[in-house]
Amino acid sequence: MNSFTNEIYNYIKDYSMLEHDDSVVIGVSGGADSVCLLLSLLELRQRIGLSNIVAVHINHMIRGNEADEDEEFVKELCCKYDVEFVSFHKDIPVYAASKGITIEEAGRLFRYKCFDEVLKAKGCNKIAVAHNKNDLAETVIFNMLRGTGLKGMSGMAPVRDNIIRPLLNITRDEIEKYLCDKGQAYREDSTNSELDYTRNKIRHIVIPAMEDVNSGAIKHICQIAQEASRSYEYIHEQAMGGYEENVEEDDFGKTVSLDVSQLYTFNPVLQEHVVHEAIASVAGMKKNITRNNIMSVVSLIYQDTGRMVELPYNIKARKSYDKIIISNKKIHEQDYYIEIKGNGLFEIPGWGALEVNIEDKQSTLEVSKKIYTKMADYGKIKDGLCIRTPADGDYIVIDAKGSTKKLSRVFIDNKIDREKRSNWPILANGNEVLWVIGLRYSESCKIQENTSKIIRLNYVGKGE
Repeated sequence: MNSFTNEIYNYIKDYSMLEHDDSVVIGVSGGADSVCLLLSLLELRQRIGLSNIVAVHINHMIRGNEADEDEEFVKELCCKYDVEFVSFHKDIPVYAASKGITIEEAGRLFRYKCFDEVLKAKGCNKIAVAHNKNDLAETVIFNMLRGTGLKGMSGMAPVRDNIIRPLLNITRDEIEKYLCDKGQAYREDSTNSELDYTRNKIRHIVIPAMEDVNSGAIKHICQIAQEASRSYEYIHEQAMGGYEENVEEDDFGKTVSLDVSQLYTFNPVLQEHVVHEAIASVAGMKKNITRNNIMSVVSLIYQDTGRMVELPYNIKARKSYDKIIISNKKIHEQDYYIEIKGNGLFEIPGWGALEVNIEDKQSTLEVSKKIYTKMADYGKIKDGLCIRTPADGDYIVIDAKGSTKKLSRVFIDNKIDREKRSNWPILANGNEVLWVIGLRYSESCKIQENTSKIIRLNYVGKGE
């Protein structure tokens, strides 16, 4: 085995990319990189113990006959080496326009969609793509030009989930020399020389200018990427301890709640990292989340409750007492008024249900001290008992003397987020609140020695 394929083998082992009996889908465009990847893995197949290799080619229908010739070239190459060949056709410009994205992005999305499809259909477990050292350097520069942090500076990872990049430690010059030594032809994509694409400008203008300054430019950029990756992983590990405990998701959207007191103790780097992950978690992606977005949320740590910022993807972040709440949920205010007449189970829209039982007081009665089960002297309750949303003028009796407190103050004292207060269920008679469910119970209807009838209230949350 030559030193070139031995270097690839060592790189594969260093990152545990492939194991014995793995089956691999390889993306093969017909260009030098992907042809090199296919031939290298064929050479290493027995040494690694690969059980199957499937080549996948995507005809993007951009270059007419040239694209068809690329497909035929890859098909013949696979036939020569007895490799299973699968091809896909897609008008990528039309696909890009339908999704409102660039042609480059559309091509990438469709390629990985095809790779996943073949992976499942053929029973494979790894996807190998032919990104090399030059691609890594180009990606780092591209991310820097757009404005990026450590994650973007990391470029591309050798392994991401089931996607592997065995050539990421090999330069494009080394790849072309390997193919030349083997006498193996490959296809040249004519669009690679066009300067309409940002990556091509980086490849043909920016990197050559950098190499004029220092011939080791690509090597040094890749070293920076590796250091950035290590730093990012360390920061991520430090920042994300217990993070999932603060994530809430349901049919209405997703919410992440961050503890302000904890964030306040973090180094600014950790603050920004946690906030970035929180926004991305709600959005389902990191694309278009800018540093300005991140810093606007971080600033909420030091602001008063009630302050809010708007973010991409219809996400809002707000300060609510000791929390920063990042959410894409749509809060639908819904007023309701449910009259209580006798026993029954009364549904509370969006919340759950209140079970009501009116019964004679037993001499052995033990008054419940549970948060969601309450008892009251039914004889002290006037007509007109109802479950409803809060209203102006609502109050609750807080002691035996008859002292009262405004309902709004009860919410503030319990640090209830402003957006939740408007449809919080209360049990009331006129403006007198008997029970702010789950928060505070009135002292006005306590059971006493002379109580003859009681009303038993049991709240059951939604889904319980």
